[in-house]
Amino acid sequence: MKSPVKNRILFYFLIFMAHQTAMAQDYTFSQFWENRTHYNPSFTGLGEGELNTLLTYQKLWPKFPGNFSTLFFSADLKTYNNYGFGLFVISGDEGGGFIKSTGAGLSYSWRGYFNKEKGIYFQLGIRGSYQDKRLDFNQYIYSGNLHEIYGNIFPVTRPMEVNEKQNYWDFSTGFMVHLPWERHYREFMHNYIGFSIHHFTRPKNNFMEIKQKIPMKLSLQWAGFIRTSLYSLDKKSNLYVCPGLLFENQGNKLMSASSFNNFIIGSDLYTDPVFGGVWYSSQLLNSSSENYKAIIFKIGLKFTSANKKLTYRLAYSYDMSLGNLANSMEGSHEISLNIIYKFNAKYKYNIFSF
Repeated sequence: MKSPVKNRILFYFLIFMAHQTAMAQDYTFSQFWENRTHYNPSFTGLGEGELNTLLTYQKLWPKFPGNFSTLFFSADLKTYNNYGFGLFVISGDEGGGFIKSTGAGLSYSWRGYFNKEKGIYFQLGIRGSYQDKRLDFNQYIYSGNLHEIYGNIFPVTRPMEVNEKQNYWDFSTGFMVHLPWERHYREFMHNYIGFSIHHFTRPKNNFMEIKQKIPMKLSLQWAGFIRTSLYSLDKKSNLYVCPGLLFENQGNKLMSASSFNNFIIGSDLYTDPVFGGVWYSSQLLNSSSENYKAIIFKIGLKFTSANKKLTYRLAYSYDMSLGNLANSMEGSHEISLNIIYKFNAKYKYNIFSF
């Protein structure tokens, strides 16, 4: 039998999370650049002539009662025309089956050039997905179901104000620009700057009440790749310093005291075949002084096949919790596997190329 006290605490925590769907609807990842298409559909198909696949597994707060985990798979490609295609599947488990979420969708991007010779371009993207979320009250035993002598004899009852499932279509759009920077006629820095709007169709969130809608979310992303004069460990390529930033704001009234902020900033160091970095993460409800803060430590390996067609990147990150939550829960774990396949199919003409 599960501890009634722990389960009751977990119940109220999960109900609070379900109610905060209006504030923190979306999953967030520590390795935000690896999962960039999750945050902005315009990042679909960045590499010309590449098929990019990613599998990410995230485990939150292992010491906390119940299982909080997320599995995310995405694949995107760009042909040698001006468009890219992508797909994704995401599955989440909150509280050992208490809340289960599954989503799948497709994305499309189109590229335009400010200066093709210098590689200055922009991309527009849009994504559509179908989401399925379910609550399972039979997973837990609460104090109200227990008899002091005979134990668990009373059936689990569903609170009247909570629905057990919700299904909806969801849409997001985004814009990004690639700005290269040269010094002394040599590559020095690449900048990817993106802006996206999520849930712009305002789908209904019927966990708590029928008329409530999921609020829109604004997201700003930046990733830089600075080429240094130093060589990597393999002595074949240059060492790169890669700073980045992610800022998200979600609420019925954006950028207000009742909205929710997610902020990640830090930098990676790429010295092939090893890369790693340190990042800072903060998640805050603007109307409250309580927020979740963490330092993110990342390490990874990169390998390329002999024919240069396949690149493998394996990354692991650990979120070390800070502040008043550090003693009550262990930090989070995240691991990702990224496989990039380069193909040579060039098309001189395509009816979709414009």
